[in-house]
Amino acid sequence: MEQVLYDSGALIAISRSRDSVKIDDHQRRLARGDHIMVPAPVAAQVVRDPQRQARLMFTLRSCDIVPFERSHAGPVGRLLARSGTSDVVDGFVAVKAAEMGATVVTSDPGDIRHLLSALGLRLPVLKP
Repeated sequence: MEQVLYDSGALIAISRSRDSVKIDDHQRRLARGDHIMVPAPVAAQVVRDPQRQARLMFTLRSCDIVPFERSHAGPVGRLLARSGTSDVVDGFVAVKAAEMGATVVTSDPGDIRHLLSALGLRLPVLKP
């Protein structure tokens, strides 16, 4: 069982895929027993019209939504300062991945790798 964290790019790729490849990848992760997480701010970035986003909503139902809590503000802010970046959502993705030892599925692996590097970590970062 693997810990997997989706960012907005992963969810958008699943939602917009014209074929079933992306959703099949998600289903394979579930079948393996992977624990798939989506940070709440990531979900907020991609949910626009749930009635028209059937694939996205189907995917989110099978994921744990991870809340951004008060205790995350300091670690995320310090990471952004250390890395010279400003995207709070990406910072939260990196902090949660570090906490969980999770693989990150992202359409922007360079940004996430940069943040993980600032934490002194090398975790798997995959494109959707």
